[in-house]
Amino acid sequence: MGRHGGGFSIAREQLGGDTDARRAGTGDHELSAPLRADALPAGASAPPAPGISGFRHFLSDLDTLPLEKRFKVDGDDPLRTDESKERLRSLMERLARRMLVAPVWEGGQGPLENADIPAGYTYLLQLVAHDLVQTSFPLSVLENTATGVRNDRAYRLKLDTIYGGGPEVCPFAYEGRPKAARSRLRLGGGGVNSDDPVAMNPKGRDIARIACPWDPNSQPQRLTDVMIADQRNDDHAILSQLTTLFHHLHNGLLARLSPPTAGTTESDTAATYKAFLCARGAATLIYRHIIRRDVMRRVLNRKIYNRYNVDQPHLLSASSAQRPSRGSSIPLEFTHAAFRFGHAMVRDSYQINPANTFALGEVLRATSYSEPGNMPLHRKWIASWSNFFDVPGRPRPQSSMRISPHFSGQLYDRTLFPPIVPDGAWGLAYRDLMSAAFAGLWSVNSLVDEIRSRQPSLIGSDPLLEDHGYRVAQLRAWLEQNRGELTDADIQTLANDPPLSFYILFEAAAGSNDPARQGKTLGTLGSIIVAEVVFGAMLEGRIPDETASSTLREALSRLSSRIYAANRLDFVPELDNMGDLVPFVADIANLRDADPTFI
Repeated sequence: MGRHGGGFSIAREQLGGDTDARRAGTGDHELSAPLRADALPAGASAPPAPGISGFRHFLSDLDTLPLEKRFKVDGDDPLRTDESKERLRSLMERLARRMLVAPVWEGGQGPLENADIPAGYTYLLQLVAHDLVQTSFPLSVLENTATGVRNDRAYRLKLDTIYGGGPEVCPFAYEGRPKAARSRLRLGGGGVNSDDPVAMNPKGRDIARIACPWDPNSQPQRLTDVMIADQRNDDHAILSQLTTLFHHLHNGLLARLSPPTAGTTESDTAATYKAFLCARGAATLIYRHIIRRDVMRRVLNRKIYNRYNVDQPHLLSASSAQRPSRGSSIPLEFTHAAFRFGHAMVRDSYQINPANTFALGEVLRATSYSEPGNMPLHRKWIASWSNFFDVPGRPRPQSSMRISPHFSGQLYDRTLFPPIVPDGAWGLAYRDLMSAAFAGLWSVNSLVDEIRSRQPSLIGSDPLLEDHGYRVAQLRAWLEQNRGELTDADIQTLANDPPLSFYILFEAAAGSNDPARQGKTLGTLGSIIVAEVVFGAMLEGRIPDETASSTLREALSRLSSRIYAANRLDFVPELDNMGDLVPFVADIANLRDADPTFI
């Protein structure tokens, strides 16, 4: 976990963070930097940097936002000089430590957990993040992000994170058969080992893992590499198990589609390819249907969700006389701020199955990268999905944590989230704050003004956004509680111009007038950014058979009829949420009576 390139996730190094390659003496910044920041005249900001390919700023076509619109520290560009950066690092370190303090909900009477969002959605959101963004290496290791970094995810929310480029482009992710086309996604594990004297039934309950034969550090008993389309999906045990679930979904659909229609004259290869395309299309429609009807409904403010969950949502990027912003790239305000809210949802421990509960740190280390000698995953790590999602007829699953500026203490573990440079700060909260600062994001105040200029009604209904004075007062009150090392000057600075990533979490915790709803969903600003990107990606890359108003079965029927001239997907029921999907996968993958349990 954390050694892979790409975007952002729960993973360690790739979460973004204090991008201190220059301080560490690494990289080629001396050659690429056009002007030393510490050579700038007083009061000047650093020259605009080239944009990062595949990324953009929210509601903007500019590669670099003007200083007056960006997050600042007491009116100063926090990246202007080395002294400015040191001041920024020190302030963000103190704020990150303040975020260690657990929130008090409903006057001390409310639970820390969010029963509205079961724990599995934290990691489904991570999978969605991987399906939106793929970078060549972690953004957290460079300040000069224009040097060779780009977002390569061209087809968003189409399960490329599971399928890659398909069997011809990513053959390692697909089972090989002698003289036959590849179509089944690989699975692995389930055999007998020192911890598991009884084989799993059926096998194939983990992603496929291998000992790399050309790696001098790889031995047969050390499975150092994974054979999946997106290596980041082995970032921890829960995510690799979720990846396995989607492999089972595809393979189960494929098994129902593979027998050729009676009387066909197609070759075996052509029939295999048609079945693959139909299975992949069906899995993608199911996945997008669940994102739209289940995931977004749970995490977004209800007013914002209803506004965007339509066939033709009125996107803010098209709500201005200005030239619409580039829709095919991902906003940095999404990747480095709004969509990192999932980090606040992480629990201290997880019950993986009825017999086994693990601390978060153990979950994060259960990967081929960190523990190759303990791979494939043993039965104690095999997920019983009713622990993670609301499955009908099963006990309530464990919950995610309420959304607030507070992270699990284990996300401050120095061994999991070490400092980028010697003697630097560590921990996930600090990395999130610093990666947002170095990305040059909108300031909260400027972004609110920009949204107001395009859709005033979105702002006017929310006192935190509508009233600047009220917003500052509420931020100040939160920062003063259990202030820790924050000084009066720190509190004034942060209340007047909060980092966007911090504000998204604060807004979720404080935005609702109903204390029982606080921390249950994103607030208005966070919901707008997430909805614009997620619903915008589905609109931009719409699948021909998909509409917001149609049922899943209608969409699947149209898909199958395009490929087969008949509906061969009529065995798929309406699957409106993950609780519906889990038993369906159990049925089509023959996992109802699996040992260890699947449901």
